[in-house]
Amino acid sequence: MSRAALLVVLALLLAMIVAAVAEWTSRVRTGLASLRRSSALRTLDADEHAALATVRALTGCVHDDQVQVLRGTFTGGSVSRHYPVSDGLLGGIPVLLPRQVCPHLAADNDAEVVLGERWAVVVRLNGFHVAAMRPVAAASRIRGERLETPEEVAMRRGPGLRPSALLIAVLALWAAADASGVLCLPLPRDVSYLSGVPLLAIAGLGFWLGRPRRSGPATAQRVLQVQGRLRGYQRNGQTSQAWLLGKDLRVQLPWEWVNVAGFSTGRSMRLDVRAGDGKVLAAGPGWCLASDRLRYPASGGFWHLAWLGLLLLLQVLGVIWLPLPQRPDLGWPGVFHWQLFALLAAGWHVLMLVVCVRRSVGRTAALGAALKARPAPGTE
Repeated sequence: MSRAALLVVLALLLAMIVAAVAEWTSRVRTGLASLRRSSALRTLDADEHAALATVRALTGCVHDDQVQVLRGTFTGGSVSRHYPVSDGLLGGIPVLLPRQVCPHLAADNDAEVVLGERWAVVVRLNGFHVAAMRPVAAASRIRGERLETPEEVAMRRGPGLRPSALLIAVLALWAAADASGVLCLPLPRDVSYLSGVPLLAIAGLGFWLGRPRRSGPATAQRVLQVQGRLRGYQRNGQTSQAWLLGKDLRVQLPWEWVNVAGFSTGRSMRLDVRAGDGKVLAAGPGWCLASDRLRYPASGGFWHLAWLGLLLLLQVLGVIWLPLPQRPDLGWPGVFHWQLFALLAAGWHVLMLVVCVRRSVGRTAALGAALKARPAPGTE
């Protein structure tokens, strides 16, 4: 088969796959819209709403309170005995169902569901009612409330200006002007204005990475002091672990605390959780995330590695696009000295990368020892 015929076959296969996905998506959307337009059987009661709290917390699905009837076969999906929520297609409609409902699946199913934006959530299946399920845990309880400290506000809002990225952007602009002939008078015949486009892309990336990134408002946000049993759930080895406090509140443990044994015991604890995003900021005496970040700051080695990679890419593209043997006399010798500044900056980042690696090793050891010496997290 010739190369052209192979490309045509691959293009046809890709078009068929795209068409099949689009057709399936359209069919699912039409089925959900039709189910939503049908008359409601009844309204979801309080016990059913409470029984579906874990489904809402783990999936983020927001459903209404109108119970609809859905019939059909159950296909596909994933069922795990370690994860309290399963999913699949029931009558061609994507559904979410608690794990305890799965043993009641049959060849032909009669279900009652409430509808979310992309899912139908099962309330009753073949006579089994979700309100009759054994609760996984009690609901979380709010024990108090406070505002973020100034250190927590600064930690949430993220870093400010990154000078290294801006320096790389300036060097890339300098190299692009040099390569495209903007600084050349007269312009040589073998230099094109378009030859600096890749260097301009590096400059744009540098300016984008160097700009300040501020997450959320500068004012302090609400922090809830919540009591509940902390449990970690993981659907499979390819997905990240999800943490629930009680049965209805999803929280985000800091990566420094995830592997601490005290958080994986499944006991009741009190945590300070930011109301906006569920981030855990404190976990009792001695457990303060802002203090840990200040006392054991991140080494920053990743960013030095990123800047080093951009500088090396800048050097390579500058050599490729700039016709060195036929360089004209510009009357300004410094125009070609961006390579020298780029080499000096690369050497600086290599040195800082070595320093950061050594600092990271010491930080990991010191933080690990400090975490082991603390009392159990979540205590009063």
